[in-house]
Amino acid sequence: MIFYKPYLDRQDIYTMFPHADLTGEKTVCAYVALEDDAILGKCLVEVTGYTCTISELVQTGADKLVTEGLVRAALNFAANRGAYLASCSIVQIADVLKMLGFSEENGVFRGEIPELLKGSCCKHSDTPGS
Repeated sequence: MIFYKPYLDRQDIYTMFPHADLTGEKTVCAYVALEDDAILGKCLVEVTGYTCTISELVQTGADKLVTEGLVRAALNFAANRGAYLASCSIVQIADVLKMLGFSEENGVFRGEIPELLKGSCCKHSDTPGS
């Protein structure tokens, strides 16, 4: 079973993402995807006001479920801190971002967090009343 562990301490986050800009008034969180003791991936989310940015995401493999889990964990963290809009410029995960409902413009993926966190069954209904 995969567990998504949050890290809120800026020193821990800096250790995981040494090139990240952790200055300013933004709220930051890193998530690490763990299976037993193995690290499968990690991501960094930054929240400023009503907006969040998923600024980094690194994986040990190419498992799209791990990518989706990290993005969903980051979006949930941001929503719980009052963010409504999300953006991400990591083109390597474009397929997962699009599957979640992000729209792309000039290499930047954006969306409204409540819509992005809906399951795929709730997004594309061709049948009236369903």
